[in-house]
Amino acid sequence: MTLPIVQLVDSVAWEDAMGEGTLRRVEVRQGARVDTIPGVLTEEPPTLVAGPRLIGFGYEQGSITSVFEYDVRSRRLEQRPLPIDFHPYFSAPAFSPDGRHLAYVVVPGDGTGYAVARSWPDKALVWQSSTVEIPATDARGGSHGRWLSPDVAEVSFEIGSGTDTRWYRVHGSVLQRRVISADTVARQPGT
Repeated sequence: MTLPIVQLVDSVAWEDAMGEGTLRRVEVRQGARVDTIPGVLTEEPPTLVAGPRLIGFGYEQGSITSVFEYDVRSRRLEQRPLPIDFHPYFSAPAFSPDGRHLAYVVVPGDGTGYAVARSWPDKALVWQSSTVEIPATDARGGSHGRWLSPDVAEVSFEIGSGTDTRWYRVHGSVLQRRVISADTVARQPGT
């Protein structure tokens, strides 16, 4: 079976007091069949995992509201709630390439933050970084999550304030179930 072609289509603009942006629908092409996942708007392409199935984040305006899982063969869609400590605007989530783990930033609202990885879909804690102070800001983009391999996630977020803004970067292994390294870098990782 050939892998489906997944792309974002049909721009839906939004604007509110926090900002503006564009949401899109997810189109799935499998051979001659073309489907659009019903009831899902997103800002980013979903992850294609075994099955084949897609896993991604449903959005309303600029915030993540749910996780969607779509089975390409059966055309079955499931929408699942987010973890309880997930901030819909600042978490910077990333699913592992196999869709079995989710890494993101936790912002509890007390001027601190930390990185976590949870198994999916049961949401059991796999690893958690140390807690650090974060700047008081409503600006989006102060955190990033990505997977460096099927086992290792990198979660980075801003710390400090004013001209002393730095990035706290955490690498964690889901196989070892621990944080591998955590450091502070002068600028956003990857730039």
